[in-house]
Amino acid sequence: MIESQPIGWWNTGFPLVLLGGLAGLLPWGLVSRETRSQRQVAMAIWASAAVLLIVGAVVFAAQYGWRGVDVWAALAAAPVATARFFLRLSGFAAMLWAPVLALVWLALAQRVERRKGEDVARGEER
Repeated sequence: MIESQPIGWWNTGFPLVLLGGLAGLLPWGLVSRETRSQRQVAMAIWASAAVLLIVGAVVFAAQYGWRGVDVWAALAAAPVATARFFLRLSGFAAMLWAPVLALVWLALAQRVERRKGEDVARGEER
């Protein structure tokens, strides 16, 4: 069984900065620049959240591997418990990237509504 490590820059700060940055950039790449669909924006945000959760688990697993923990052996011995452990760590990191993702969602939603308003002003309702 893998045990938690004390908080430090490499095992806490670095993943939070990495995941926070990814949360700020990933949705922009998933949403078409010309979309007028709030549904497409919402789907991109939820897809980003799933990707961030998985990437976070991989980042934390890699860090434990770098510190000498045999992650592959732990996965072979107890795959569900090990995956749950790293997904839990990734979920804790969501306390940072989830608000960033929410702000990006609002920015993308505002961009969609601005485009819709411009269409109405030009007489091109969709």
